[in-house]
Amino acid sequence: MLAMCACGGDREYIDVRGLSMGMKASAMADSMQARGLSLDTLHSGENSIVLVDTLANTYTFTIYHNNDTISDVMEIYTASYNDSTSNLWQTRHDELEKEFGWPNMPKRGDLHKIAFFRNDKGSVQLELINTNWPTLNIHYSIETTE
Repeated sequence: MLAMCACGGDREYIDVRGLSMGMKASAMADSMQARGLSLDTLHSGENSIVLVDTLANTYTFTIYHNNDTISDVMEIYTASYNDSTSNLWQTRHDELEKEFGWPNMPKRGDLHKIAFFRNDKGSVQLELINTNWPTLNIHYSIETTE
């Protein structure tokens, strides 16, 4: 037990859907599968694990890793109409603002907006694209402000 604590250090990581980015990639994938996502072996690779919502086919969860150590996580939501992704954007923006504070927003349009959140635990990029195929991308990274 002591060896595990010593290896982990004092670094804190941001959470993705209640799971720490400091955990192993395989453990995060197992947890997401327990929540109902399915492993997409066709799109998974040596350094990525792709999970999808096979029922609705509107959600993809990708874990990027190096030797089972997570570096990034990407959530992609696709929808058939703009209001659904806009509502999800606002919900996620408000949640992230509570955790990270006010974001840097280089794009603020109705059809395309981006918000960057960053602190000493990691960073998140929230991107809404409301065009022919409305999507919301949420990119989590272990990159910090330090």
